[in-house]
Amino acid sequence: MPIRAIIFDVGDVILRETDHAKRFEWEKRLGLAPGQLTRLVQDSEPAAHAASGGVSERQVWDAVGSQLGLNEIQIGDLQRDFWSSEQLDTTLVQFIQSLRPRYKIGILSNAWSDARYFHRTRFKMNTWVDAAVYSAEVKLLKPDPRIYQLVLEQLGLPANECVFVDDKPVNIEAAQAMGMKGVLCRNTQQTIDDIRACLDGDRGSGE
Repeated sequence: MPIRAIIFDVGDVILRETDHAKRFEWEKRLGLAPGQLTRLVQDSEPAAHAASGGVSERQVWDAVGSQLGLNEIQIGDLQRDFWSSEQLDTTLVQFIQSLRPRYKIGILSNAWSDARYFHRTRFKMNTWVDAAVYSAEVKLLKPDPRIYQLVLEQLGLPANECVFVDDKPVNIEAAQAMGMKGVLCRNTQQTIDDIRACLDGDRGSGE
């Protein structure tokens, strides 16, 4: 069957952490060691349950704020500055946009409850994505096959008509077990080249 869609992970694929200057400023202000803020946020007990929808993103930040003695306004400022390090991989996104409308584009992300809103408002992902499934919303995590099935249903396609792109081998293996082609993202150009190889191979098969 011909390839009709490419499904992407978001973190460390479409979005890259490029500049932690704002986090360093907060660490200096709060008397924290370098890297301590990231650990407080992402390795906290609430954070461990956020991607699976067990707690909301707001609960994660409230817990961090309580630990650091921050008021509500400061928590909001910290949240904004913390995520400011995430930026679009513009080269990859331009490539993704060039694939449309010939191919549908999907997103499948292990992410916290505010991710869809954040991706829409800051990065306008909804303008170049045809289907999006976020783990916190559906309370399923990759590599559970059920979450892959949800994005396939949104795209209206079988697995063997899709390519799946992720930076974690276990997630690629799960997609391949369902019948998708898999591309492991190690860097931008390699990812683009490997996706092109999947699409060129598909066209070359005459299907």
